[in-house]
Amino acid sequence: MERLIVSGGDELREYALPGASPLRRIRLEGSGALCAQGEELFCACDWGDMIWRMDARLLVPTALFAGGPGMCDMAISPDGARLYALCADADSLLAVSARSGAPLMVNRVGVNPRALALDEDGEVLAVAGGECASAVLLCARTLRVLREMPMPGIVYSVALRGGCVYALCLNEALGSTLTTVLPGGARQTLRLPGMPGLVQGGAGGLIAATHEHLFCVSPDGTRVLRERDAAGRAGRYIEREDGALLQDSLGEALFLRTRGGRWRRVAERARDAAVLAVRDGEG
Repeated sequence: MERLIVSGGDELREYALPGASPLRRIRLEGSGALCAQGEELFCACDWGDMIWRMDARLLVPTALFAGGPGMCDMAISPDGARLYALCADADSLLAVSARSGAPLMVNRVGVNPRALALDEDGEVLAVAGGECASAVLLCARTLRVLREMPMPGIVYSVALRGGCVYALCLNEALGSTLTTVLPGGARQTLRLPGMPGLVQGGAGGLIAATHEHLFCVSPDGTRVLRERDAAGRAGRYIEREDGALLQDSLGEALFLRTRGGRWRRVAERARDAAVLAVRDGEG
């Protein structure tokens, strides 16, 4: 079965999918950024700048790792060995062992960095450099900076797909500019209404989310293929066959979109959300 986990309000909440019916909740002070892979769940907490590893079946903590200040996003390597935490307040990216929590490496990156993304092979990390107005590529194994690409404004989100680098930036009109760096180095820019939310790969193409908008964009970053309304400004967007889940980073609420296209509020005080696949008969 699949379960939805929501952080925020000093707790973790669990919901059954597809309908997002409430199951249980636990107290977890300062709960924020989430990272899930299969049955693995990690939660970054402001309280003590720590990372909790959770038992996905019971939703109870099993280990506590040292993290860093202002952890705003996390990712895990495809083999499940390394956990990455982006520390906005320290302008740095931290890697720890996902098993033991032992620190592996750290590197400074960006100015108030906003988000990170792994490529399909788990070999390259991209960081939205925030106020330094750049997207930064790093080696996922060593955190060595491979390339720093200047962008036209504050970078809120990045994505790596098919050899392309995508960066969603704030422009001078307080709207969004999607910058695409193609494999050969050529650039394309596409201006979109609304302040930046996120950019990520999707089932139907590239997804660019801005305030109250969701755009499906061509892979070369030049054309909007489809547009639909959004419930706020997406900080997390999870596509599903039966709809979609959207965490509004501005209002800190979580919404579920049904097949009919309507957004239904599922949770308040939602700082992040993740979907877990748990084996039948275990929890």
